[in-house]
Amino acid sequence: MKHNYNILTLGILSIAVASLTLYGNVKQTSAAEFIIEMPVGSQNMACNPAYSPTGDWMKMLSDKCFKPSTLTVPAGSTVTFVNKDTASHTVAFASNPLDATTWKLGDPKFDSGLVLPNGKWSVVLEEVGEHPYLCYVHPWMIGRVIVEAAAPPAETRLITLTTDNNSVKVEVEFSAGTASDNMLTVDPPQEVTFNIKFIDPASGKLIEHVNYDFAVVDANGNTVSSKTEQHTHDGKAEQKVNFTSTGAYTIDINVLGTGINKPFDTKHSGKSTLSISVVPEFPIGIVAVFASIAGIAVAMSRFKGRLHMPMSNY
Repeated sequence: MKHNYNILTLGILSIAVASLTLYGNVKQTSAAEFIIEMPVGSQNMACNPAYSPTGDWMKMLSDKCFKPSTLTVPAGSTVTFVNKDTASHTVAFASNPLDATTWKLGDPKFDSGLVLPNGKWSVVLEEVGEHPYLCYVHPWMIGRVIVEAAAPPAETRLITLTTDNNSVKVEVEFSAGTASDNMLTVDPPQEVTFNIKFIDPASGKLIEHVNYDFAVVDANGNTVSSKTEQHTHDGKAEQKVNFTSTGAYTIDINVLGTGINKPFDTKHSGKSTLSISVVPEFPIGIVAVFASIAGIAVAMSRFKGRLHMPMSNY
């Protein structure tokens, strides 16, 4: 029975792995800092003529008290309050700035305490939604921060290579696939457009009249596709490759030199190689689910015929 319990445990652990894979892999983007000022004169009620101890606080926002009085930021952002006034102020978050019972006083995350003139206080806001706040020393000073879901990071579609003699920087922008550590992964069947720039590393400028070979080579060294003595007038080129079969490939870009006629000037020359992995897109979460199902199937097959045994046999 101990052996069978171990098998059942394996199946349960497989489910746990699947759950963690599907729901636990949350990434946060790096957050920016946003500034809210307490302007000169905000210590005076005149900064907010609409203020009243009762009523709708949403109608009592004034950029002369907090500037800006409404700020929208992505989740995870740092908001820094800077006191430009000659008096000390506070920042306390509250669900209703006019209702003192909702003020989050004494909470170091949501209550700044006194912020002296020329001082500042920062808070990191993670929770999506509206976050009203006030200065409880000068309660006419009311503001709000609206936190929105952070946008996912922009997908990188550019790989930078250098020829083997370091004389040419080759920028390769691709239309499909994902890049990591100068490795491009493509989901077949897929036609990928490669936009190539030949750049002088010293000046950072495009190299004119570049002559080059462009070849796709498989893991066995067989040339799948080849275009020889290609020429670009302005240092920019475009090549299309249709990936239909899985496997490991390289794209070899061999810079022959510059010029219109042979012999080419080889000041800018050399070979650069881009590694490509062509694999079906199969999310790891799904792999984990299949693993869990397999684990349960094994466990159930081992328990078959034992599940209806009398309790006395255990």
